[in-house]
Amino acid sequence: MEVRVLSPASSISYEQEWEFFCECGRDDCQERLTLTLDAYVALYDSGRAVLAEGHQLSQVERARRLRDDAEALRRQAEQVRRVKKIRPGT
Repeated sequence: MEVRVLSPASSISYEQEWEFFCECGRDDCQERLTLTLDAYVALYDSGRAVLAEGHQLSQVERARRLRDDAEALRRQAEQVRRVKKIRPGT
C-alpha cells in the first residue's frame, strides 16, 4: 500500500485526487486508482481495501488484515485492563 504522510501545516484539499496502488495483494498487480482523500479515508475507516475494478483481496492479504485487526483489538483490551487497574470502577 502506498501511503503519503501529510504534515499538519499542509494545505491539502480533501477533494484533490491522489494515486493509490491496488491493495489486492497479488504479486503481479500494478494497478493504480485515482481517489480523493475523502474517498480514501472513507474506505480506510470502513475497513475496506483500495481495489481496482474486478480485483479481490488475496487470501494472504485477508489473513494479514485479520491478524492486524486481532492485534489492534488485543492492544485496546490491554489498555482497558491497565486503566481499570489504575482507576478501579471505570
